[in-house]
Amino acid sequence: METILLHPPMLEGLEFQKLRQNPDRGWRLETYLTLGSNTVMFKPGETPLGFLDTQRELYRDTPVSLVQFYVYLTEYCSKPLDSKAFGQLRAYLEALRERKMRAVLRFAYEFETDRKTGPTSYRIYKHLKQIRQWFAENEALVRQTVAVVQAGIIGVWGEWHTARFPHNQKKVLLKICDAVPAYLPIQVRMQVFKDKIRELPQAKRVGYHDDFLVGAYHKWNAPAGAPNTAAFEAFAEESKYTYNDGEMPWGRDKTHQDGFIDGQEMMTACAQRSLSTLSLVHNYMEENGQYNAVRWQNEMLTAVRVRELGCPCASAYFTANGTALERSVFDYLTDHLGYQIAVREISVVQTEDRVQAVTVKLSNSGFALPYGFTKLQLHLRCPDGNEQVYSFADFTPEKLTGGKTASFSVQCDCPRPEKIGISLQKESSKATVRFANRGEYQNGVQYFCAKNPL
Repeated sequence: METILLHPPMLEGLEFQKLRQNPDRGWRLETYLTLGSNTVMFKPGETPLGFLDTQRELYRDTPVSLVQFYVYLTEYCSKPLDSKAFGQLRAYLEALRERKMRAVLRFAYEFETDRKTGPTSYRIYKHLKQIRQWFAENEALVRQTVAVVQAGIIGVWGEWHTARFPHNQKKVLLKICDAVPAYLPIQVRMQVFKDKIRELPQAKRVGYHDDFLVGAYHKWNAPAGAPNTAAFEAFAEESKYTYNDGEMPWGRDKTHQDGFIDGQEMMTACAQRSLSTLSLVHNYMEENGQYNAVRWQNEMLTAVRVRELGCPCASAYFTANGTALERSVFDYLTDHLGYQIAVREISVVQTEDRVQAVTVKLSNSGFALPYGFTKLQLHLRCPDGNEQVYSFADFTPEKLTGGKTASFSVQCDCPRPEKIGISLQKESSKATVRFANRGEYQNGVQYFCAKNPL
């Protein structure tokens, strides 16, 4: 019996761009659909899919596979949802599937702060019951196209303020949790909203969408307190284990520091919030204007500076052929939103002709855990071409929160392989992760040479 240690080579420098298409992480777009009239809220004259494709073309130079999808129920404030509405919703999700995109989904009714339009609680509950049934009847499509459901529904833009009618927020949130399939996470706007159900089991799947990120703390942020307060520390700790989204204000907004957002402060804010996704359309390029995120493309960082900020990074990200690199704030955010997982070591216990056990050490240099990616597997490709697959029963994504390293082991009995493969899959959508290593990536599995030394 012997033990060999394999250390798969890491990607370096610009090679990390290969990870930008990893699923359910990174920058996102924003689109709108008003059910009934099948129009684009705020964009008269546009068609829903025409607007989506215009946005995709505008941001074509940045990898984006997610879109915040506002579904406005405004025209149904006083009546049940009908087959026309659900047909339009299904058609839009099918269009996302064709474009290989997934939705950060939010239902809303109110779009102005004038409180002239809005549903009663009775109507909300009836609609959520219908939506629950629709999710069940369209499970395959929903699994393929929806990454998370934001707990909109209440108030202007679904942000839980300035509603026409008062609503029991706890009751609405619980009904949203009941309507949304168990395989999907949910997000709320503020820590105080999650507090309403904190002691209930439904709270475990509830993360945050922080819709006013300006780097520095602001009273409109999701946490209930400023950094270094007990409330903020509790928020940051629980955010490590949830699926979280964020956006900056529009570039034309001058509420904070006359519109200036410091890029390095923004990095820290994203790391503290364990963000998986961040809006690309806010404070980047809007209405032919250029804003903070454009400036960040020319603000450079070193690995030392990133660590001084308390943000995660792999040394190889700032290295190429032994030479230190600088990377821009924009690129750093592009690559570290969500997860960035590397195979650091593979320990193989074997006899002369058979493998008995394998331990794999993984590290996560991203902001967030690989939420929902629960299926870690070992693939042993034998000399005869057959492949044996074993599951790591001790794996949970919660062990790989942002910046963490963890090891997982599996017992096996297999002829000594020519290649060792590792795969990490999200069971709800069957999506897989590419690791931050060199090596063959095929059909969702990353393969490494099984000989020592590698």
